Amino acid sequence: MIEIGREKSSSLITRRLASAFGAMAALLLLVWLIRGPLSISQYSTDILATSFTLVLLSLAFNTRTRAGAARAVSSFLGNVAAGFIIIIILIWFLGWVDTVPKVVSDQIANLVILVIATGLLGFVAHAVAPRRHGVYATKPAILVPANSDVPAERTRLSAKADSIALPIARSGRVVGCVLYGDLRASFETPMGPVNVTFTGPMTTFGIPFRGERAGKDSVARLTGKSVEQLIQGARIDQAVSKEGSRGTIDLPFVHIDEDWFGESVDVGPIRIRKGPDGESVRIGSFEIDSDNDGPRHHKASWLARGVNDPSYLRASEGGTSAKWNGSSLWMQGDSMKLTVGADGFVYSPSEVKTFSPLHTLHVGKEKMTLDTRKFTLNVTENLVVFRTENGSKKSTDSPGLARDLRSVFTEEAKKHVQDVIKGVPIDLDEMLSATEEALGKYA
Repeated sequence: MIEIGREKSSSLITRRLASAFGAMAALLLLVWLIRGPLSISQYSTDILATSFTLVLLSLAFNTRTRAGAARAVSSFLGNVAAGFIIIIILIWFLGWVDTVPKVVSDQIANLVILVIATGLLGFVAHAVAPRRHGVYATKPAILVPANSDVPAERTRLSAKADSIALPIARSGRVVGCVLYGDLRASFETPMGPVNVTFTGPMTTFGIPFRGERAGKDSVARLTGKSVEQLIQGARIDQAVSKEGSRGTIDLPFVHIDEDWFGESVDVGPIRIRKGPDGESVRIGSFEIDSDNDGPRHHKASWLARGVNDPSYLRASEGGTSAKWNGSSLWMQGDSMKLTVGADGFVYSPSEVKTFSPLHTLHVGKEKMTLDTRKFTLNVTENLVVFRTENGSKKSTDSPGLARDLRSVFTEEAKKHVQDVIKGVPIDLDEMLSATEEALGKYA
């Protein structure tokens, strides 16, 4: 299973090998420290040499390969240089704790030379590597099944049908994808669920779609093209790069990246990361994660934009906004605005306002107003004010009429909201009939 936005540049096999080599290196160092009680002191040099070799292998298998051959060489040499530095530190530390064989301690000068040599070669490889700016499409193609929902807080996304997702990368890191299929969204709003379909393809940032690696047949069947053709023809909204990137520094052995996933600093084999999933420190294959038992997918920020239309979805801890097929949604805390076509409503805990081309209805705690373009009714406490389109005005101080109109407006506002959520035009006939009936009752 591959997850967009969290996919490592190395394969699962190499990551596991790197972790295994690191674990074996640590185990051998422990064996060396207790070699006396184990009666294996005669193998002291062999144990250390094997442990140091495993340290180098662990770091070498963490080479980043996604950004091209030259960058892969630079990453490999940088990791090897970092491995030599770790070995030098280990020799000094172990020599302080115990007696390191002279044949090992005498290699420090050679190790320093190797650090300088591999470091310079890595710098050269990095310098000649082609630069790719902004965001760009890359491999592998991912088959995202229709039942793979992506939940976060008050939004749930899924592909409407089995779809192909082409990862998009920035600075060699996967940050999103191009989804070649319609995107289905469900928003939990203060007035009930709102279900939306965005027409694909869409470029996305920060949305962790999951799926399996797609074969050539699946890609051709679902898109009518090959992976290479998709990459060459990918139209990626550069807003993904502009809005998602807050700062990047990319040097041979130092990579600093700040985006909506969080902040990360890579110095050789050491990686420090702080983001919505918590904080972690990684040294080679060893990782210390401060994340507790909370959910792993807190939503930092999501962005999705239509490739062929102006539709978009933007969701973060501060709020949610979306636009699709002439409709729009804005939501922040317990307040929201939903427009479907020409009809819509605005809601907050203290008031609700519905509107269409033929009316505006405002229902508040202290005042209610109905504007039908032909007449306007204002209700404040016991006072009812009726205005016509020609400017005439009539005021009535009637507690009964005010009470009945407030009841009519409150109930009709609820029905209007449900009409908008269902995507049907607001029905004004019942409201106008009930309003006319209340006015006639107290005429």
